[in-house]
Amino acid sequence: MSAASSAVSIVTSKDIKDQGYRTLAEILASMRGLNITEDRAYSFLGGRGFGRPGDFTGRIMLLLDGNQVNNNIYNSAGLGYTGIIDVSLIERVEYVSGPGSAIYGNNAFFGIINIITKQGHDINGVQVIGEAASYGSKEFKVNYGKRLDNDAEVLLSASGFNSVGQNYYYADAVSSSSDGVARNLDDQSSHHFLGKVEYDGWSGELAYSNRKKDVPTAPYKVDFNTPYNYEDTSLQGSIRHDRQFSKYVQMSLRAYYGNYKYDGLSTYTTPWVEQSTGQWWGLNTQFIGTWFDNHRILLGVEYRDDFEQELSIRYQGMSGLNASNSEKTLSLYAQDEIKLNQQWMANIGARYDINRDSNDRTLGNISPRLALTYKPVESTVMKLSWSSAFRRANPFEKYYADEIYNSQRANPNLDPEKIQATELVLEHHPDKSTRVLSTFYHQSTEDYLRNETLPGSSDKQFQNTSGASTNGIEVEFEKHWSNDIRLRTSVAYQNAKADNGEPMINIPRQIGKMNLSTPLLSPNWRLAFELQAYSKRYTEDKIGGHYIDTGGYSLANLTISTNNLLPNTDLAFGIRNLLNRDYDHVAPKSNELQTTIRQNDRNYWLRVIYNFR
Repeated sequence: MSAASSAVSIVTSKDIKDQGYRTLAEILASMRGLNITEDRAYSFLGGRGFGRPGDFTGRIMLLLDGNQVNNNIYNSAGLGYTGIIDVSLIERVEYVSGPGSAIYGNNAFFGIINIITKQGHDINGVQVIGEAASYGSKEFKVNYGKRLDNDAEVLLSASGFNSVGQNYYYADAVSSSSDGVARNLDDQSSHHFLGKVEYDGWSGELAYSNRKKDVPTAPYKVDFNTPYNYEDTSLQGSIRHDRQFSKYVQMSLRAYYGNYKYDGLSTYTTPWVEQSTGQWWGLNTQFIGTWFDNHRILLGVEYRDDFEQELSIRYQGMSGLNASNSEKTLSLYAQDEIKLNQQWMANIGARYDINRDSNDRTLGNISPRLALTYKPVESTVMKLSWSSAFRRANPFEKYYADEIYNSQRANPNLDPEKIQATELVLEHHPDKSTRVLSTFYHQSTEDYLRNETLPGSSDKQFQNTSGASTNGIEVEFEKHWSNDIRLRTSVAYQNAKADNGEPMINIPRQIGKMNLSTPLLSPNWRLAFELQAYSKRYTEDKIGGHYIDTGGYSLANLTISTNNLLPNTDLAFGIRNLLNRDYDHVAPKSNELQTTIRQNDRNYWLRVIYNFR
């Protein structure tokens, strides 16, 4: 971790189990400088001066065992129950902050999150998990994992989740025909499957997820308290081969395939149906060579074919949109890690991406990165880096249009967003069980993509707009005592300003977090406590010329767990929002009835794990 030329934070499987995290969104919400926004439909990730609600893109690349899972319609990746993997299969989650396009290309804009899955021997048998929670929530999982006699690792998992949800009152929805209560419009169901095999330098992985969610907030001016739901289905597969060619050369070859489908149903007197489908495949080959003394050289080439990108709208028997597109991308990248002496190391890298879409538009992007690492003593590392990254407009931003009412117009000629960032990282290990990480950064973006109202019209269209700049500081402290008490805490300050003078929406200037896990009464019992605090966030709406804000809030969570309470049986009980705080998240601009969205009151969950050994 210290060898990486960026700031890296990690949440392990032990942290996930002790804190009782149930989704990737909950894991990420515990990490340095990040925040999650919930709008009763999706979970949106924010951090380092970004996080506009309703912005599907996210601008952080999500990897599953090194394979990108962001879909090719919205560039989004599921964080809640839309996530590609069940959290019981996660070995660790790594968050690398800062632009990563020099290696990963498009959409590695603000950072990279890599989910590392468990191996078969980590399960070592059959594991059955049952869970019940507030709001009529139930979940059931079966995991199988084994290291076979020939050293092959096998991991299989299937899970299902269902939640009844809540009824919600919205004062702005009260009318002569409505009491303002959205009834039976918060239920949710999801299914996940994962299969993974590893043997003799080869690995294959297949992941599937499906989630259907009813939406109570009536966005986009749909009829209130009428059927409105989103369904997201993802399928990801990859085959990888790692081989040591010689003493000086190592090769890694990865082939991958992805499939994403979205179905949306809303009601404007009669059903309005939206669908999108995306498919892609690719090949990525890397060579790592140590031909020269004090040089570790990475050379890579990637080809990706997004051969299906379809968007459609159907309403009252009419076709409101039927957009079918595709694109191909060829990428070359290289990096040289140079050991200057025992204390200094330099890292120089760049990636060139050339993309051609089905409209014969070609875009080329170069993403350089420079870094210098200084290690004055064994326990301390300082890292200074400068990097540039980009994000191409996705098919939704370019091609989505309402051809029935003409309220949304396509714009296929959008330019990529760009970012430049400078970061100084200080990492210190006073002893083997303590880590202190500090990072100071400045970043600026340009050609930021937003859905803007066109002059002299109520119609909207995605356009490149002015960018923004952010100055920030993040500090993280970790300690693991010999009696197995573990502490992870962080504070973050981000001062984000738009170039046009407008405040940045949904950006808390200060974020504080604390995660504590400690034995309780005996080594088999544990108590885990989590505290998160956020300063105010500006919303999309104004009163008297001033933006409305959410106000700051703090949130506490508590989990008590025990291993082997009965033979082969683990038990955990958790309370979310322990102090029953009233708090709100910023509503997307598409939500006409809400400026902010009230979050869950105190709620509970109970989990039982039985291991067949």
